[in-house]
Amino acid sequence: MTTETSKIISRVTGPIGWISFNDPAKHNAISIDMARAVPEIVASFEDNKDIRVIILRGAGERAFAAGSNISSFGEVRNNPEQNHQYHLINEAAYNAFYYCSKPTIAMIKGYCIGGGLDFATSCDIRLCADNGVFAIPAARLGLGYGYEGQIRLNRIVGPMYGRDIFFTGRHYNAQEALKMGLVHNVVSGENFEQYVNEYAMKVAQNAPMTLAAIKRAFIELEKDESERDMSAAQKLIDACFKSADYQEGRAAFAEKRLPQFRGE
Repeated sequence: MTTETSKIISRVTGPIGWISFNDPAKHNAISIDMARAVPEIVASFEDNKDIRVIILRGAGERAFAAGSNISSFGEVRNNPEQNHQYHLINEAAYNAFYYCSKPTIAMIKGYCIGGGLDFATSCDIRLCADNGVFAIPAARLGLGYGYEGQIRLNRIVGPMYGRDIFFTGRHYNAQEALKMGLVHNVVSGENFEQYVNEYAMKVAQNAPMTLAAIKRAFIELEKDESERDMSAAQKLIDACFKSADYQEGRAAFAEKRLPQFRGE
């Protein structure tokens, strides 16, 4: 599947759905058209029962995504109304990953800056090559940074590291990102592709209904307590116990074999 912009490429390999930022000449800087294309792709992957996990990556070796395409700001963020629309389009793209019912993985090589980091923190898992570089340079550009992205980042690293990231605007290497809990693991570049594939396949082998129930519970728990809908999470939990996958999981355990889950 190729979207309306060639700067976003999607493909499916077995149980894995791949989405790639595809503008390596510009370090995969994210244009408004790229952001606009994301929700439709994620929705199509959610509707495909054969896809169990989604990986977001950047084309090439030098960048996951080096932020938004700043050179286009004069056209797309030139007044308050334009900026509001720009914000809505980007938040819809980030939320497509954050609220996706399937596990999502950010596969990070090289630069993961600004809007790129917003996408990464919207994913469930962040796996990083040893050349990863992270930053939020909003204060160096004088732009107002959407507080939703600030919430997502602070939820992961906490306000102590969050303030440092935002106030300094400086770059962090992969090991610093690992220390603050921004990424789950750092892997040498030569082994990175294999590691990510093996990690994704390990997730994909698990029961999809269980994963969806767990993810929904995480999402609800991250809301303010007054806004949580734990009954929605409980419905998904209850559905697991009524599923054929639950029967398969118990049978596989008893027979000492790998379960073959079907998501039903």
